[in-house]
Amino acid sequence: MYHILLTNDDGAHAPPFKALWFKVLEKELGETFAVVPEHEMSAAGKGITLHKPLRIRRIPVKLGRFGYRLAYTVSGTPGDAVTVAVKYIMEAKPDLIMSGINVGDNITLDNIFTSGTIAAALQGYLLGLTSVAFSVEIPSGIDPRPMDKFLKHAELAAEIGSWMLERGLPPGVDLLNVNFPFKLSGDTPVRVTRLAKIKFENYVLERSDPRGKPYYWLGGNPVPVTENMRGTDLYALMVERAVSITPLRLDISLHSLDCQKFNKTVSRAMEQLEELVKRLEESLKNMA
Repeated sequence: MYHILLTNDDGAHAPPFKALWFKVLEKELGETFAVVPEHEMSAAGKGITLHKPLRIRRIPVKLGRFGYRLAYTVSGTPGDAVTVAVKYIMEAKPDLIMSGINVGDNITLDNIFTSGTIAAALQGYLLGLTSVAFSVEIPSGIDPRPMDKFLKHAELAAEIGSWMLERGLPPGVDLLNVNFPFKLSGDTPVRVTRLAKIKFENYVLERSDPRGKPYYWLGGNPVPVTENMRGTDLYALMVERAVSITPLRLDISLHSLDCQKFNKTVSRAMEQLEELVKRLEESLKNMA
């Protein structure tokens, strides 16, 4: 039997996370453990807790017809949750770590370094485990409740998890970063993408508190999405309204690049990923 770790950066009661848990149980992918941060840890990046103790609690989470299931909460970061799960909670090493589904998309290079959802999958990779991160776009004004809103996204995520358990990651790929548009239909395209650089251009606002002392807010304006961004996760999600699957290679040092070997590896990886694309396209048609 496969052992699967579910985690996120939004906590145990986040509706997209519960939808993923529900679909993994429904598909009977394997023995499932849910281990998440105690509190929301969005934008925590790959932080770890070294200067205070961690606390582990078990809490009930209602999952539709599956009733109440126990989740473990860890009073730390998503990376802490993965480490505690693998090294202490789970009796067997997980065959797959599924992080998400995050409330909000995680696209572009910028989010690779800041997202807690991706950081959990990254921690899994560093522990030598097969990992994938899932996120879903939440349009402005949409209330991300209840979990039923995300069952289609979770169905695709579980399908990707099943494929990874069967096939493993493609050659040269360290983890997958998957982003779903909020609206899914039988016509929703599926794209294998590369990372855009940024989604928002940051700015700093200065304000004064009641005592006249300055304080600052960071914000961001969306960057224009242009035709030369075609093929990126940003273009796929924002323009094509597509499911974006970004295979990530995490050794970014220059000396890791052997062009001849690299090109062959990319070709083999893309062939394997195209199998996944066809599988997801079929699933989308069956949902319609």
